[in-house]
Amino acid sequence: MYLVAGGRGLAGCGHLLVWLLGLLLLLARSGTRALVCLPCDESKCEEPRSCPGSIVQGVCGCCYMCARQRNESCGGAYGLHGACDRGLRCVIRPPLNGDSITEYEVGVCEGRNGQEINF
Repeated sequence: MYLVAGGRGLAGCGHLLVWLLGLLLLLARSGTRALVCLPCDESKCEEPRSCPGSIVQGVCGCCYMCARQRNESCGGAYGLHGACDRGLRCVIRPPLNGDSITEYEVGVCEGRNGQEINF
């Protein structure tokens, strides 16, 4: 069996197809991730309401969102889980299985140096 394009057989291109398939599988297995930010259209942004703290820019720098509060998730791949409010920091704990921390880990907002933060 072979592919036909424009009436010409492509039987000799099998090695190219195998190579491309192998490359695709390698990229999928390696955990390749990408974030694509579309051009900013502020008319599509929802205004953050009833934020318990401050307002911060979202991941793509276009829309605003409520800052994450104490014990809420933060960080993660491309910062998708949000940024912590003033006086808090995103703390990422090492995985229990001994693996290294990566830029994809999700953290938790905590007070700086263990301090309690009161607003």
